[in-house]
Amino acid sequence: MSTDLVKARIMTVMRNLPPLPAVTSQLLAVMEDDNSSAEDVTKVLSGDGTLAAKVLKLVNSSFYGVPTEVKTVTRAVVILGFTGIRNLALGFGTVEALSSMKSNMDMTAFWSHAMSTAAAAQALAPFVSRRTDPEEAFIAGLMHDIGAYVLAASIPDVYGDIIKAPSSQRLIQEQEATGFTHATVGQGLLKFWALPETFGNVARYHHDVDVACSGDQPLTNLVAVADILSCIHGADFETDATENDLNRLCKAAGLKPENLSSALSAMDAKLDEMGQFMNIAGTGTSLKEKKPVMPPMTCVVVTTDDARKDLVDNLLGHLGHHIFPMESYFNQAAGSNDVQLVLVDPQSLSQDQQNRLAIFLESQSIHLAVLVESGSTVPESMSQWATLNFLFNSGQLTEICQMQSS
Repeated sequence: MSTDLVKARIMTVMRNLPPLPAVTSQLLAVMEDDNSSAEDVTKVLSGDGTLAAKVLKLVNSSFYGVPTEVKTVTRAVVILGFTGIRNLALGFGTVEALSSMKSNMDMTAFWSHAMSTAAAAQALAPFVSRRTDPEEAFIAGLMHDIGAYVLAASIPDVYGDIIKAPSSQRLIQEQEATGFTHATVGQGLLKFWALPETFGNVARYHHDVDVACSGDQPLTNLVAVADILSCIHGADFETDATENDLNRLCKAAGLKPENLSSALSAMDAKLDEMGQFMNIAGTGTSLKEKKPVMPPMTCVVVTTDDARKDLVDNLLGHLGHHIFPMESYFNQAAGSNDVQLVLVDPQSLSQDQQNRLAIFLESQSIHLAVLVESGSTVPESMSQWATLNFLFNSGQLTEICQMQSS
């Protein structure tokens, strides 16, 4: 299919989309006026009874945890502020517009990933070095992949095959098959809707580590990290980000490993809260992605790189597994017989260490996997083992263990 034909179909879908509610545009205009007051915002919001009711319902839910009931729009504006009201209007409008679009894409999977990214972005917002409003981070995360749904609605015959392929290759396949990616299409849609440029930049560059780390787009940087955490938290990877990418993004954002762990721990609770947002927006609450359930295992991470050890230990801990000390395992200390999985980082070991380690581990009745960066070579002594990226989720770990058990 030619690029011109794809572009024509995309533009047809965009033009047929319902515009964002008029009240959203009015709110954006009011907030761009430095002379606007809370009364001005209240007046605009009160002019749309449906949106006002949704805002009141949400502000009184656990999404915000306000201690006393908010009964008036004026009070809601005071509590949420200009930015909070604007972002809620954008969020409700976006969900409403996309819900009216027809495609063969799995809406549950789409909204699950969007919600998970939004939850991670909101959870990370307090920790980044450049102040970011948590609600703005939430909306940016919710809309970051909006272009994928436009492609699915525009060229369902082509995009249906693309989304069935390994998700880490999706950007490449989108570009090759259509001349566009969901990132460029998402930016186009948000520009078409005349939304703030920062949201369009997030859609366009959340997979571009160089741009996200440039310092010019802190919100893009935050959502790029959140997107990776969403993939770790869920059951599917729609990014080919590497350990090095995550380290660069975190350094640029001023995030520490403990901040990532805190965000991952908070995501389930935040997803429950966001289910309320989606329910009020009109999509239902049963949108959380079902992650593979895997019994807790006792694991050993073999690496001499402290940063990598912290990363992998945190991921395993988030997935509910227990870490057994590497030295204790090699010394066959008490409890070493309980170890079920060993993950090895060969890049941090000498060839002699690799060879001796392989001989020892293959004599053990355990699951084995090599931790590798994309494009790295696996040592010959470990070539028969399963491979796992340094960034992994429960589904990938489960698959490895099931394959080795069969």
